[in-house]
Amino acid sequence: MKVNVKEPGWNNQLHMSEMDLSYKRRYNGLRIPEAYERLILDCIRGDQQHFVRRDELEAAWKIFTPLLHAIDRGEMLPLPYVYGSRGPAESDRLRDLCGYKATEGYVYKTVSKRAMMNLK
Repeated sequence: MKVNVKEPGWNNQLHMSEMDLSYKRRYNGLRIPEAYERLILDCIRGDQQHFVRRDELEAAWKIFTPLLHAIDRGEMLPLPYVYGSRGPAESDRLRDLCGYKATEGYVYKTVSKRAMMNLK
């Protein structure tokens, strides 16, 4: 799955990438600011785009709290999957049920520091 992602660092440039959260491998050689460094800078600048509004947070908890309680009561079990994998096989079945089509044959590409410089 490809998504538009923000480049690591201080700028707000977007580029298309695979949905891959392994930044240290994907953006090898780039300094990636710690999570709170960017949030503190946003606070200083008065930029609220990376913060969740109260009503959005409350809506999310209304959805997830019952699920978390069901897991705690043993009524539902999280689906296990291998660390570093794409996730449980059930997620592919859900994707198919929703009508999304997987692109076959795509090969994951790593992005070098030099290639990242060309994106700017």
